[in-house]
Amino acid sequence: MLPSDQKTVERIVKESGSSFYWGMRCLPEFKRRAMFSIYAFCRVVDDIADEKSTKLSKKKQISLWVNKIHNLYKYKDQKTSLLRELKKSIDRFNLEKNDFLSIIKGMQMDINENILFPETSKLKLYCERVAVAVGFLSIDIFQIKKKFGKKYAYSLGMAFQLTNIVRDFKEDLEIKRCYIPKEKLEKFRIKKKLDKLENDPKIQKVLQEILKEAHSYFKKSDDLAKKISKSKIIAPEIMKLFYKKIHKKMWQKKIDFEKKIKLNFFDKILI
Repeated sequence: MLPSDQKTVERIVKESGSSFYWGMRCLPEFKRRAMFSIYAFCRVVDDIADEKSTKLSKKKQISLWVNKIHNLYKYKDQKTSLLRELKKSIDRFNLEKNDFLSIIKGMQMDINENILFPETSKLKLYCERVAVAVGFLSIDIFQIKKKFGKKYAYSLGMAFQLTNIVRDFKEDLEIKRCYIPKEKLEKFRIKKKLDKLENDPKIQKVLQEILKEAHSYFKKSDDLAKKISKSKIIAPEIMKLFYKKIHKKMWQKKIDFEKKIKLNFFDKILI
């Protein structure tokens, strides 16, 4: 039977319905436990950014998490299951505080303003914070050498997040967000109007450009994976297969915004 803290954190991950769950399941128990704590943390702070409450309430909640992360590196005793599991992970794998804080900064970008048509440099920073930083924490748990590990994590994080941006395009519009860089809209002479975007036929070309960038990052990660021990990257490679499949369902196709792109049971079984 799982200890109560571990069980609580695993439930957070499982209930999220993420494909990442299956990649993490194949890890040895001590690494799986650490990865679950990282993902549960990401899930909790992401939910704060996305919840339907006032901006002031969100800012207060996310600020509390900044303090909680600092305290994880100062004090041994923690008050909740998630914090105790994170503390174990930090101590065992020497996880870097700045990576946790980077993830929170990414969520703060969503809270402080509904991101709308960011400059390309701002989108890159956002992806680095909400996705790449997770990868940096992960490679420490997978015990991959930094030389190739950070480049591998960077490529995967960017590929995953760009794929997410295209997949969630319609859902983001509904909460008054749009992560498509303004330079891409200007390139195709698309007006920056939320209520008109999905019906503009040229938006399909923009989304395909973003998928092309994701494809390039997937390719880079494939090349880097050849230089890393296969036994250490089983979990991220499984996660990558899930994301590549989602990417493939949109790549070089007309995207139907009325249908959520997701993997069916057969897709998952094949992977």
